[in-house]
Amino acid sequence: MTLFSTIVDEVFLYVRERLEELREENLVRELPPPFSEYNVSRGTFRDGGREREVIIFCSNDYLGMTKDKEVLEEMVRAILRMGGGAGASRLVSGNFRYHEEFEDFIRGFFGLKEKQKDVLIFNSGWSANVGVISALCDDNSEIFSDELNHASIIDGIRLSKAKKSIFRHTDLDHLESLLRGSSAKFKLVISDAVFSMDGDLAPLDKIKFLCEKYGAALYVDEAHAFGLFGRGGRGLSDWIGIEPDILLFTLSKSVGLFGACVIAPQYVIRFLRSRARSFIFATALPPFILAGAKKSIQIIERAEDKRRKVFDNSRFLKLKLAEAFGEDEYIRRSIYSQITPFVIGDEVSALEISRLLLERGFFVQAIRYPSVPRGTSRLRITVSSEHSQEEIEILVENLKEVSKNVPRGTLFENRN
Repeated sequence: MTLFSTIVDEVFLYVRERLEELREENLVRELPPPFSEYNVSRGTFRDGGREREVIIFCSNDYLGMTKDKEVLEEMVRAILRMGGGAGASRLVSGNFRYHEEFEDFIRGFFGLKEKQKDVLIFNSGWSANVGVISALCDDNSEIFSDELNHASIIDGIRLSKAKKSIFRHTDLDHLESLLRGSSAKFKLVISDAVFSMDGDLAPLDKIKFLCEKYGAALYVDEAHAFGLFGRGGRGLSDWIGIEPDILLFTLSKSVGLFGACVIAPQYVIRFLRSRARSFIFATALPPFILAGAKKSIQIIERAEDKRRKVFDNSRFLKLKLAEAFGEDEYIRRSIYSQITPFVIGDEVSALEISRLLLERGFFVQAIRYPSVPRGTSRLRITVSSEHSQEEIEILVENLKEVSKNVPRGTLFENRN
């Protein structure tokens, strides 16, 4: 070992100690095998010198749009016309006609002009949440956030100077008590529409009522709802029949690409263009992404059969799990969404079940703290329009078989 490497090791000694703590808690993250081929519900990767095909049950590509031929052709045309990148932020030289056309398309899709609302593109749902929340909220603000909101919302709140009030998951009485006691100049209530790890739906109509009662703005993250719920896939807010003050949807899940959009009153969008750091200082999305996203949403709007297949598959999966493992609170709460949490309990058992399923050809990642609360490690099972019910049935059969040989975790023990 050289003197230089010894010095470096000493500098990072604290980091190495923290890494060891993660290892002892079974919380070290490792990348899964990289796919060499991908086709929505199936993927191929190299394992020990040979190619292995697996059935994927943990992707957010719910409608198979990553492989849609029309979308791919649209992106190729845009690449040949405009190139592979934007070259700068939109406020410098990275504003292309594809960005403008996509925003104008969304204005029409949601009918924003008549509502005096507008739209702004961000590079991801993460950058949108972090940028919007930290820009809008200062030390005269109070943010009310569901305890199971996405990590990007949590980080946006941390970056703001606002007072933070976390309400118990979908607990309207708790939210109302917090709102009643607030004297902030600006109050912002934030909730996911479909919660990404539990798969349950936010009671957005009741939250909206409380916001109006106490003078708060409602911010809804529709990441896992857009494309599936509502008229033509417009989201859970549309399905329920309410209009959030701020709405976020991503292009990385049902739309099959990446990026995000924020819809808000026109003056709020003007403010964000000047204050949202993740918009101002980030190189813009490549133009071809917006070309593909527009085409994808146009297809999704008329793809009622694809949406129905997703929900049919999800209900079938939940039914088979109930038959194999008995009734379960988590699965009951997720009955209306495409996400099914199979809660196991401890991290070791969850990782082992995931590994055993992969050996049998089923790719379902284990989800652990801090993505979920301690003691609720799980398989987060998702279905797409491309899965067959036969594949789902075989998955459940294999899950039941591999579970027999895994030491029971705290919650898993109570399932059987």
